[in-house]
Amino acid sequence: MKCKHYMLSAPTTVLDTAPLSEALSIMIRKHMQDLMVVNAQGEFIGTITSFLFSKMLLPAAPQLPDEASSETAEDVDNRLMPHLHRKVGDFTGAHPVVDPDAPLSDALRLLAEGYIRLPVVEADRKLVGAISSLTILRRFRF
Repeated sequence: MKCKHYMLSAPTTVLDTAPLSEALSIMIRKHMQDLMVVNAQGEFIGTITSFLFSKMLLPAAPQLPDEASSETAEDVDNRLMPHLHRKVGDFTGAHPVVDPDAPLSDALRLLAEGYIRLPVVEADRKLVGAISSLTILRRFRF
């Protein structure tokens, strides 16, 4: 079997020129841990993950126990706010991809390494789908 037989076509994406706040909004609304980033031509650029936001919310320096207990929600918010207007492309990380005609085993090997979802990308970098362990398992009826 090939990746194209199991992929989800038209995965949720965000443009690389969109503000980071838009990516965060999509991820929260759709309860997503990662989001694929494309340019205006539909070419895959990379991904943005929830781990990025967790890192942004951390205090800059290690905190003493007393400092951590006196921290407010506003303190945490203020660490994220300065970044929300910046472009998603500034935060996009590289990510492995699979070809639509690649054997399913290629995708399974990458998923077994811990990737949540894999972009299915044609030779011209055009994003045509996504594949995950769940999209592969959805054919089973439990």
